[in-house]
Amino acid sequence: MRKAPLVTRSKLRWLLAGVLLLGLVLTVAWIARGQATAAAPPQPLPFSHRQHVEAGANCVYCHPGVLRSAVAGIPSIQKCMGCHQNVTPQDEKDQPDIDRLLAVWERGQPVRWTKVNDQPDYVYFSHQPHIRRGVACETCHGNVSQMEGAQPVYNLNMGFCLSCHRDMATDADQEARLVDCATCHK
Repeated sequence: MRKAPLVTRSKLRWLLAGVLLLGLVLTVAWIARGQATAAAPPQPLPFSHRQHVEAGANCVYCHPGVLRSAVAGIPSIQKCMGCHQNVTPQDEKDQPDIDRLLAVWERGQPVRWTKVNDQPDYVYFSHQPHIRRGVACETCHGNVSQMEGAQPVYNLNMGFCLSCHRDMATDADQEARLVDCATCHK
C-alpha cells in the first residue's frame, strides 16, 4: 500500500506563491525605505549649484518660497538675470553656458527647469515648519552646494519622512513625532 505524500502539488504551489509574495513585499519595503534614488533629470540649461554657492548664493536666495509658501520654488529667469547681466564668469569656459541663458532671456522665453524632488499630487508638504525648526536643506536634499547639477540623494517618500520625524524629535519636541495622516495627505 502506497502512502500519500506529505506535500501535495497543491500545497507546493501555495508554498511557492507565498515565498514569491514575501519576496515581492520585502523588495518593495527595501525600496520604500529611502535607499533607492532616481538619476538627476536632464535640465534645459547647465547649472552648477557648486559654482553659485562658491559665488555667494545661498539656498534661500534662489528658493525664497521655503520662507513664505509650501513650495520652495524654482527661480525665474529674471532672478538669474539679476546677477548675470552684470557678472563676468571667473572661468572663460563658462561663458557659452551664460550666453545660452542670455539668448533665452533675449527671446523672452522662460526656462522650464525639471523638478528634481517632486511629490505625488496626493501628498501635501510644506518647507515652512521644517525651516522654522531649523532643519537644514541638506537633511533632505543632500549637500547640494557640492553638486554640479541638482540630483536626488534620498528617496523622499513616506518612510523617509516618518523615520526622520521619529529620529529627530527630542523629548522637549514631541510635536515632531505627532504626525497625523491628514498632515500630509489632504
